Amino acid sequence: MWYLLAAVIGSSSLVVILKVFDLKGVNLYAGITVNYVVAALLSLAFAPAGMSAVEITSAPWFAISLVIGALFMLSFVVYALSAQASGVAVTTISGRAAVVIPVVFAFLFFGEKPTWAKIALLAVILAAMLMILKKRGAGNGERKRFTGIALFILPIGVFLFNGVNDTLVQYAQREMIPSADLYPLFNGVMFIAGAFTGLVCYNLAGIRRKQVSGWGDLAWGSLLGVMNWICMTGVVNGLNYMDGSVFYPLYYTGAILIATIAGVWIFRERLSPLNYAGIVLAVGAIAVLSMI
Repeated sequence: MWYLLAAVIGSSSLVVILKVFDLKGVNLYAGITVNYVVAALLSLAFAPAGMSAVEITSAPWFAISLVIGALFMLSFVVYALSAQASGVAVTTISGRAAVVIPVVFAFLFFGEKPTWAKIALLAVILAAMLMILKKRGAGNGERKRFTGIALFILPIGVFLFNGVNDTLVQYAQREMIPSADLYPLFNGVMFIAGAFTGLVCYNLAGIRRKQVSGWGDLAWGSLLGVMNWICMTGVVNGLNYMDGSVFYPLYYTGAILIATIAGVWIFRERLSPLNYAGIVLAVGAIAVLSMI
C-alpha cells in the first residue's frame, strides 16, 4: 500500500510541477534533463553494489530500460505542453485513461482473464476520455497561445505515451527483472537514458532558440526529479505486490482525483459540465475495474 501511495503522490505531482514550469518560465528541456539526472542519482544511491558495467549492460532488462528512458523524456515534453495547453486536470486524466493499454496487454500476454464487465469498463473509460477532451473555454490558469487541434492532439499524445510506457515498465518488471533488489538499478539506467535524451533535445532547442538555463531550471527540475523518482519507485515495487490490472486502476484513480483538485483549485482551470461528467465517469469506471 505504501508503494501505491508513493506512486499516486509522485504521479499527481509531476503534471502540477510541469504546469509550474510554464508559469515560472522554466526552460522545458533544461528542467526535464535536470529532473532525470536527479532521479538517476537517487535511484543509483539505493542500487545494489558489486555489479560490473559488463554485467549491467548484458542484463536482459538493460536494453528495454534505455528505450523506456528515452520515451519517458519525450513523454515529459508532451506532458508539459499538454498541461500548458489543456490544463493539469485534462492532461492527468488523459494520461491515466491510458490504463486501457497496460490492462489489455495484461489480458493478452500475462494470462489475466478478460471478462465482459472489464471490457465494458475499458470502453466506458475511452468514452469518458472523449467527454473530457471536449473543447472548452480557457481558464485563468491556461495559456491562450495553444488553440485548435493542439488542444486535442496533445492530450491524445499523453494518452499514448503513458500507456506504452506503463506497459513496457510492467513487462520489464514481470519478465526481465529477476529480483526486486535490481529495481533501483533498472530505474537508474532508465533515468540516465532519459537524461541523455533530454540533453540532446536541450542542445537542439538551444541552438534554435538561444535558450539559457538559470537557477530556476535547476531548482524546479530537481524537485521534478525527486517526485519522478518517488513515482517510479512506487510503480515498479507496487507491481511486485499487485497484478497490473489491479495496481494501475487504483494508481490512476488516485492520481486523477489529486490532479483534478489541483487544476481547478490552484490553477483555476475551467471545466465544462460535460468535462466534469467525463471525470466522474472515468473515476467510477477505473475504481470499479480495480475491484473486479
